[in-house]
Amino acid sequence: MNVHDFLAREKLKLAWDLLPAAKKAAIQPMLDAAHEQLRGFVNNGQATHMPGVAHQFLLAKSALNGDQEGLAAALPEPQTKDIEIKVGPDGSIWGTGKYQQLDPCWVESAAIWIETMILGKHPFPAGQPAILPMPDDVTITIAGDWGTGEFGNGTAPAIKIKNAIPNSNPDYTIHLGDVYYAGTSSQETDQLVNLWPAGSAGAFTLNSNHEMYSGAKPYFNEAVASRLFRLQSPYSFFALENSNWIVVGLDSAYFGDEDKAYLDGSIGTGAQVAFLRQVANLGKKVIVLTHHNGLTQDGSATTALWNEVMGAFPNGSAPVYWYWGHVHAGIVYVPQANGTLCRCTGHGALPWGLASEDQNAHVAWFETRNAGDPEDPLRVFNGYTVVQLSGASLTETFYDENGNVAWTPAKQAVTGG
Repeated sequence: MNVHDFLAREKLKLAWDLLPAAKKAAIQPMLDAAHEQLRGFVNNGQATHMPGVAHQFLLAKSALNGDQEGLAAALPEPQTKDIEIKVGPDGSIWGTGKYQQLDPCWVESAAIWIETMILGKHPFPAGQPAILPMPDDVTITIAGDWGTGEFGNGTAPAIKIKNAIPNSNPDYTIHLGDVYYAGTSSQETDQLVNLWPAGSAGAFTLNSNHEMYSGAKPYFNEAVASRLFRLQSPYSFFALENSNWIVVGLDSAYFGDEDKAYLDGSIGTGAQVAFLRQVANLGKKVIVLTHHNGLTQDGSATTALWNEVMGAFPNGSAPVYWYWGHVHAGIVYVPQANGTLCRCTGHGALPWGLASEDQNAHVAWFETRNAGDPEDPLRVFNGYTVVQLSGASLTETFYDENGNVAWTPAKQAVTGG
């Protein structure tokens, strides 16, 4: 165990000791479930997908009890070459390498989450932002879960994407949230503010579950307050409007359930809902952006966030498009019953493998191509999405980390809605 891992475990133990008993009881089931996942993997090689369990807590209980069962000790050391072990059905890479499921650095994110339960989170800014004008012809580049910074011995996917985004000449660039491991001050500054490429007209960034582990304090104080994201300051939600379209970015993290590690999205019941209703009642085509997903990863069911967002729209109407991150994959879903076209563009940086559960009738396309990464031989390409609005029409293109086209409809022109 290196010094950082030791300090992270001690930090977690200290936070746990200070946590009120009621909070311990509330989060214990998640820690237990994560521990059972770890046990199943070590003992039986089961790389399971449990959407309600935070993967970053897989090692938390072992850290708290001194690894009494020897589960953490049974894992390969991160320094060895044999760090990648298996790909789960959701595409998660079960290994001890950087940002993989069993990366020991996730323990610190658990400690910071528990510390925030004691210290509290950043106040949600009062009021609501103005709807900003944008040109009728505009290019918007979107990437989610991008905040890893540079890592590994080569160029990390986040840096490749940073370098590729300007090739699309975006007017705006939008990050859908997640700065790792836990949205701390140094991570927000070094892995987002100092690296994110702005469009010619500006940039925006959404809140996320990982940034909520630090109570969103660095998110608001370092990121949103920076010159880079001045168009949205001091808010974590925003809207851009032209003659035909409105792009609305929502904070789906702040009002999530703290005890469940903010894994499930919510837009709350206050000013943000009123803002979305205002947008929805303008009678224009709406593109919704959130960190959290409106559908389960495989597209087979809607989430509670889906109901919240759709409930803000007048009867008979719905957003034309909805882009989200949170799931670390690039996915295009088939049209929903209400006509909404849903996209996951959460593959901005984290290592992810081929997600077998996405091979179903609800998914029109997902990224399956191996990235050919010698350090991550199980990894598929990371990527980002470019949306171009021209009058009443929209075209979209998914790009991989090298700036090559990964997916685009053969012909697409959205004029309804």
